[in-house]
Amino acid sequence: MSKALVALILGSALATGIATAQTCDGVVVKDVCLPTDLGRLNISYGQFEDIYFLSGFPRLEYLDMGFNPVHDLSPLGSLPKLTYLDLGEMRLDGAALDLAPLSGLTALIELDISENNITNLSALGNLPKLESLTAFDTDINDLAPLANLHSLRVLQLQDTPVSDISALAGLPNLEALYLNGTGVSDLSALRSLPNLQILGLPNGSRITGQNKIKAVLAE
Repeated sequence: MSKALVALILGSALATGIATAQTCDGVVVKDVCLPTDLGRLNISYGQFEDIYFLSGFPRLEYLDMGFNPVHDLSPLGSLPKLTYLDLGEMRLDGAALDLAPLSGLTALIELDISENNITNLSALGNLPKLESLTAFDTDINDLAPLANLHSLRVLQLQDTPVSDISALAGLPNLEALYLNGTGVSDLSALRSLPNLQILGLPNGSRITGQNKIKAVLAE
């Protein structure tokens, strides 16, 4: 069985109890034997509370681990090659999720932290390659840590308590910004963004096209 296929079916294997490994040259994850040189892994909905085993996959570039009641993300610090990370709805108990272990993941390009109790984004301030941040339905209200993420192209902040977006004024590559359901009333900071093509407004409407966006921001 190919490593790519193993990664794709792991979620099903964990759920059904198949692919039991009696002897394993790699890492055993709930009786599933996986090679240590995996590049992609999907453990979403795996009912994991502890992810210590992830340190056994130092070559991971893609990791989907959403919908798991994990309370400690520190093992992610040992995955420096990660370019895609999905942490959507991790803390099903509503407790706060600490993003500090992500601060050294400088290869990250796409990150999903949506539907979590998160208030502090400071750990993301030094991720120079980050292009997409999905953070809707969180408790974020301070965007200052994003001010230097000059590679950021897509930012989803729907249904958050964000009210001040001045920190986004220096993000020239931002192409899509979703502010639906936020408390933002002043959009003037967006006038300096030359590549903004999609804008979700606080009132729920969506504007597409640079000329239309410029017209709305000029009002």
